[in-house]
Amino acid sequence: MVVGALLLAAATVPQLEIALTAAPARLNVELAVQGELPEAWTQALGGGAPVTITYRLKLFRNRRFLWDQRLASHELTVKAQRDTLTGTFALVAELDGEILASGQVETLDLAVHWVTHPPTAEVVVPLRHEPLWLVARCEFMTKYKLLVFPTTVGTGWVTRAVPEAR
Repeated sequence: MVVGALLLAAATVPQLEIALTAAPARLNVELAVQGELPEAWTQALGGGAPVTITYRLKLFRNRRFLWDQRLASHELTVKAQRDTLTGTFALVAELDGEILASGQVETLDLAVHWVTHPPTAEVVVPLRHEPLWLVARCEFMTKYKLLVFPTTVGTGWVTRAVPEAR
């Protein structure tokens, strides 16, 4: 019975999928969240509250004998809000504070798809480099226990090896 409850809880946790495409001096990162989103997040979006998904990206050198050295850290923020008068959803994607893309959609399903499948982010990498790792996570919201202790609701960290540019 306990094993069934654990499997059910693990099945409802969203997973982050990452696709990487290397080019000289840059890396194109495509992200997608698979699975059910938190119910409170979806209800807030449908009710007209502004909601945000934050994708945290970290680029590390892969060193076996020394500590890993972080090369860069990026934040892809995707915001959505329903206009209660027109019923449309305003969508904005920002990479490190700069607008990457924006748009409007008519339905909740399209808004959720746009937010969980954000536009491709382009990350700068060195021309000549040691093997690199991209580590990413998706954060939906922060909950507080006893109004003091923050807990982040999101996916786990996902690690991918950065392919060589051709």
